[in-house]
Amino acid sequence: MVTLDDPNVRAALDGDELPRMSFGDHLDELRSRLVKSLLAIALVVVGVMPFKDAVQEIIIAPYRVQWRIGFLGHIDNLETKAAAATATGSALDEDTERFVTYCRKHKDAILAGKKEYSHLFPVNTGYPLPYSLYATGGLEDVMSWMWAALVFALVLASPIVVWQLWAFIGAGLYAHERAVFYRYFPFMLVLMGAGVSFGYFAVLPYSLGFLVSMMNPDQVNAIFGIGQFLTLEFAMTGAMGLVFQLPLVMLALQRIGITPHEWYLKNWRMTILIIFIVAAVVTPPEPVSMLLMAGPMVLLFGLGLLLTRWQRPAVAKVLA
Repeated sequence: MVTLDDPNVRAALDGDELPRMSFGDHLDELRSRLVKSLLAIALVVVGVMPFKDAVQEIIIAPYRVQWRIGFLGHIDNLETKAAAATATGSALDEDTERFVTYCRKHKDAILAGKKEYSHLFPVNTGYPLPYSLYATGGLEDVMSWMWAALVFALVLASPIVVWQLWAFIGAGLYAHERAVFYRYFPFMLVLMGAGVSFGYFAVLPYSLGFLVSMMNPDQVNAIFGIGQFLTLEFAMTGAMGLVFQLPLVMLALQRIGITPHEWYLKNWRMTILIIFIVAAVVTPPEPVSMLLMAGPMVLLFGLGLLLTRWQRPAVAKVLA
């Protein structure tokens, strides 16, 4: 059987001659790569499982960011009421007085995450948004944790998985084609990481903040389930990671001759309209998250215009 470990095969891969492999050899190679990737993921899942609390703290951190922002706003409202009562010489009602006293005493500990009995914060502070996420069913927390562990395993095992995937695909590419991949792949990783980070630290917390601000606690109280939150988090961060690939996609389409720089420049209005439509479809139905996604996409489109303009002479030389 022909394998990629054969010296003759490796020598062929280093040149412009591709090794010949039968359909069965391709299947054997694919099976071997899949088994190694799945084994790496399974080992990481087993390694992650004992650290449920630590991993879930990382996952729900965007919710905590939004909670702290809202809580600080709640404290400001309480202090405003207290100052107005002092200025007019009137007394605060019993509940407001209790909330003000508790928040003044425990504000720093609460914001630092060191105050115990966080499930009692709505009762003691008057801020209606729960400090923790809820499990609306008996199995929701367990199932959500298993999905979270799998996602963490995919991230941690991604170097092995990507290498196995590349080892399989790279066998069918010429040396100059592999050189193009090596040139652009680091930028793909950087843009993917930037997109996921932007979704995690900015888009998700402030989208949640806008959704909560639209709710009247006397009519609707915001309670986020862990499964619902994880679905939203993975969708938002994954979408932002893909969206941030826009400049490289523009470069690739120009390089293969589908859409040159002049086409992007001519159709920039339509492109921006499409960007806002995509952002409206991918994000929750509210304007803040849509703008948080569309804004970077417009900037990335501008970056793509600069890159395609810079790449244009090289492309013209290749096509000539």
